[in-house]
Amino acid sequence: MHLLEFCKGIQLGEVAVRIIVDYDMEESEYAELKQRFQTDRHSFFQHITGAAGYRQKLLYLFARFSIDAYGEYRVRGIADKIYFDTFSDIRVWCEVCYRDYGEYGIEEYNWLQEHVRLRLFRLGRLQFQPIAFESDLKEGNLTVEKHQLVLNVHIPEGEPLTPQEVEHSFSLARAFFRGIPPIYTCRSWLLYPGLDNILKAESNILRFQRLFHIYEVDEASREAEQRIFNRVTADPSEYGEETSLQCAAKAFLQNGGKLGRGCGIYVPETNNHFDQEV
Repeated sequence: MHLLEFCKGIQLGEVAVRIIVDYDMEESEYAELKQRFQTDRHSFFQHITGAAGYRQKLLYLFARFSIDAYGEYRVRGIADKIYFDTFSDIRVWCEVCYRDYGEYGIEEYNWLQEHVRLRLFRLGRLQFQPIAFESDLKEGNLTVEKHQLVLNVHIPEGEPLTPQEVEHSFSLARAFFRGIPPIYTCRSWLLYPGLDNILKAESNILRFQRLFHIYEVDEASREAEQRIFNRVTADPSEYGEETSLQCAAKAFLQNGGKLGRGCGIYVPETNNHFDQEV
């Protein structure tokens, strides 16, 4: 696969495409950097981020790493749609980099390493990442043991989180990750129980939240504010009001409310809320 084909496949913007295509790097340097990435990622990122223009360099390198990963996708028989959907996160975080820093590149490099290491896949609307569960959990008839392999769920920015798309993603995940029990975990502001203070009961976010048994809540997390307003400030009055969600969240925060993060687990066989909502 060539760079332009990859960029087109993930629908990368023209300016970012030019950065990748025009980037000047000898193949010997690329080989050395790839080797360092594979054997010592801490050293790799420390080396790259210590120089000027590192965001553009990381954009180029992650594009190259992604293309190299395509061969493994082919070996495993994974469809091109899943490949391009998964690596479209490079486009997402490139655009976030421009929003936050005024330049196209990559700042969210720790996250994107999961994609190129084939440790995370986007299946429909959701992303799935096999992980070892961090502790023993027993709630009613549900038991998950520490170190048990589960599927961690991530919700990328973009399309609406409709019940139909969510159901489709879980269906795809069950077929894709054969051999891993359909036990799904999620750590996100979308699972914070207090969201019912700012959202309507029929909202897509609350429908998604109700799939999960919330087993832990982080009241101190500011993730919700970061995701809703794209920044965090000590004074909620400084937040924008461009969307209905922003308006509701801002009013709630100004009145002394808090928005944290929840950790939840979803096992389809023991949770029929989704079917009831649909």
